[in-house]
Amino acid sequence: MISQLTSLPKGFNNRLMSLWLPFKGKRHATFISAYALTMTNPEEIKDKFYEDLKTLKASVPKEDKLVILGDYNAGVGADSQTLEGVTGRNEVGKSNSHVHLLLKTCAAHDLLITNTVFRLPNHNRTSWIHPCSKHWHPIDSVIVRRRDRQDVRVTKAMCSADWWTDHRFILLKLNMHIQPRWRPEGKKTNRRMNVSKLEWYSVRQNLSEDFDSKLDQNSFGTNTEEEDWTAFRDVVYNTALAHLDQNTCKHQV
Repeated sequence: MISQLTSLPKGFNNRLMSLWLPFKGKRHATFISAYALTMTNPEEIKDKFYEDLKTLKASVPKEDKLVILGDYNAGVGADSQTLEGVTGRNEVGKSNSHVHLLLKTCAAHDLLITNTVFRLPNHNRTSWIHPCSKHWHPIDSVIVRRRDRQDVRVTKAMCSADWWTDHRFILLKLNMHIQPRWRPEGKKTNRRMNVSKLEWYSVRQNLSEDFDSKLDQNSFGTNTEEEDWTAFRDVVYNTALAHLDQNTCKHQV
């Protein structure tokens, strides 16, 4: 698998790493692996981790897909305040003192914690067991851009896959929908028709003759139904616009 990657994972520091994956149309996805410090560290060191995370996130182009996954040592519990667009309504357990840094970062950068979105059994929403209390907590999270919520099919802990650690593996299923690049176009104004001109016999006569002529020039029935409909629609609209244009001077009628 590594041999098929166009670029290898890059370490930002000893707690942050990124992987860049190319897609069609010069679009990309960036996966960031994060391992936050524990609660016993000084506040300035914990703040520095999130500042580094913001810096790494800012290096990802806005139009690219972004997935930030890892151990944040921050449990978004049921007692935490639900933030619209940041968390869902399916938190579990109790929050710890680390969670405000995570929520603050996500709110400031339009990020969504996908673990809180899906209604699952508790054992599929917790990922780490406390060595003393033996209680499970949701400290591992998968985060995406808020606008990419529809890409995430499910995020859940795999109960049978602990692999001799005190953490459960987190399963993420994604459907990557790559939107085409937006290209600015000149402002288009809708052309209005002056239907009152149909009161004039000469206008109705000319319009009818023009319709017949344009329709005879099109070979309907040789293409698909959709193509025939598109051609017919364009003939009707363009012909009517030529005779009923709002901007046509009265002396031209």
